[in-house]
Amino acid sequence: MRTEEAILEATLRLLATRGIQGTSLDLLADEVGVAKSSILWHFGSKEELLLRVAERLLEEVAEGPVARILELPTLPERAEATWRFFTETLHHRPELRRLIPYLVLESVEGRPELRARLQQLYRRIRELYAAGLRQVVPDRDRCDRLAVISLAAQDGIFLQWLLDPEAIDLDALPAELARVSGIGRAARGARRRGGDDA
Repeated sequence: MRTEEAILEATLRLLATRGIQGTSLDLLADEVGVAKSSILWHFGSKEELLLRVAERLLEEVAEGPVARILELPTLPERAEATWRFFTETLHHRPELRRLIPYLVLESVEGRPELRARLQQLYRRIRELYAAGLRQVVPDRDRCDRLAVISLAAQDGIFLQWLLDPEAIDLDALPAELARVSGIGRAARGARRRGGDDA
């Protein structure tokens, strides 16, 4: 278990400093002080190792930041804390922003086992989102749909930010999204009033 832990920790460090391609099993073996065959014995492949790292990161997030966010009393407070955590992660966790896109792309290239594990990982993330919404969305099906949409929106913002960080002001984005949401509500209200008048 100590060797596994050391390998996971070293993988996180190398992902942060060298990226996916720079994190070779040979370099990792040197970093940990074990044979490459030892890494393969514990994890089977580089993809499995990276998936285990992603699962571990999710567990840390669920037990730490997400647990603290869910303790906040109101939905606006939870939303603000979630956004703050999201932007801090993008800015300060290079290992995470490199890992997730790589695994997603690998999983759609004819890798059904990897895809199934990644789908399970995303289901757990959606469940965390849903838990944060249940205070104001008691209907479980609607809550689950909103969790999917929320996560998909953040994934899209994440990809756009990766491609062109200067194009997205992450600090200003929550206010912009609230403004767009307000425009949508106003438009729906206007349509309803128009329908009532007809």
